[in-house]
Amino acid sequence: MRHGADQHLVEAVRSGDETAVGQALADGADPDVKAGRFRGSVLAEAAGAGRLEIAHRLVGAGARVGPADPYSASPLRAAVDGANVEVVRFLIARGALAAEPATRSSVLTHAASHTRFRPGPASLATLRVLLEAGAAPGPGEEAPLITAVMWPVAPAVLRLLLAYGADADQRRTDTTPAIVLAARRGDHAAVDVLLQAGADVDARDGQGRTALMHAVERNERQVIATLLLAGATIDAVSADGMTALRLARGWQRQHVEFMLGENHAGLDDVPIARTAVRIVPIGVRLTGDRPMLLLLASVIDIALDDLGDAEWRIRTGLDVETARTIAARLRDESVPATNASWYQLDATAEELAAARSALNELAYGTTRTMPAGTGRLEITDMLEELNRQLGR
Repeated sequence: MRHGADQHLVEAVRSGDETAVGQALADGADPDVKAGRFRGSVLAEAAGAGRLEIAHRLVGAGARVGPADPYSASPLRAAVDGANVEVVRFLIARGALAAEPATRSSVLTHAASHTRFRPGPASLATLRVLLEAGAAPGPGEEAPLITAVMWPVAPAVLRLLLAYGADADQRRTDTTPAIVLAARRGDHAAVDVLLQAGADVDARDGQGRTALMHAVERNERQVIATLLLAGATIDAVSADGMTALRLARGWQRQHVEFMLGENHAGLDDVPIARTAVRIVPIGVRLTGDRPMLLLLASVIDIALDDLGDAEWRIRTGLDVETARTIAARLRDESVPATNASWYQLDATAEELAAARSALNELAYGTTRTMPAGTGRLEITDMLEELNRQLGR
């Protein structure tokens, strides 16, 4: 008799039938019965589906607010996954935070992560409820702000954490400041949020390096601009004698040197202590709709025709035949991808450089001819998108 009532309860919870849930409980169903062999309790099932009234009935009948076993999600975690704000609030009021196991990541960390994988107003509201309730990171976890910066999450999440008491100068357990972590990741939005919250723009990590030094090393120009506008010190010296300008010279980043105030910059051979490994691809795969690949071929043709062979070599430093080859290959050799709707073409680094140089000539050079139906601004957009992907 009990097994039948338990099964009726499971079915009623899954279907959201509140009356049937009440009847199953009246018939003696176990309010802690699992919703399936590899599932949590029926309370977790109801919480994940956002069934608040059913959760009320189950808890009223004595259901545990903690997890059914060490391997299944707790009702609170299931409610966080579903971004069911009112269920989260109800479970917290019934002691669900204290019932969370210490052997798993904290529900606070889980909620912050959820804003990244399932972004939406309800996810942010769920995190707010947990913060209001005093939810804390678990043993061995980094501070929520550090974890959020390292993932990274949207600026709105960082602002929420800061509004509920997170320290803008929070440091990771290895003493690295949050602003340095954000700069290393190239997250200029996070850097700006931290600065607006009062973070020290010149905070140093364990090597004595500032966020500006790390941004320069990684060629993160938006981060560099954000830090400089906030008054970052350009001539700060790290423990190993590095400055932002010396790092820019060591990586031969002339554009960054100009950002740092230099009036002249060249390809200097400067030895530095590097904290980053730069990847230099010797080949790439171009993917897109065929008309876009044909447009890129047309850009190359126009640049070559307008400049002529000699001027092309002088202005780009690239071989003319390489440019002609990639233009022809874009027209004739791009093929449909397997199991995808785009076309693709594998190109060498030199061929990609030729395509980028041609885009640059039409976007910013003296060439006035544009591909049919295309304006200079569209070419500029293509170039900027390519540069972003290349980290330029």
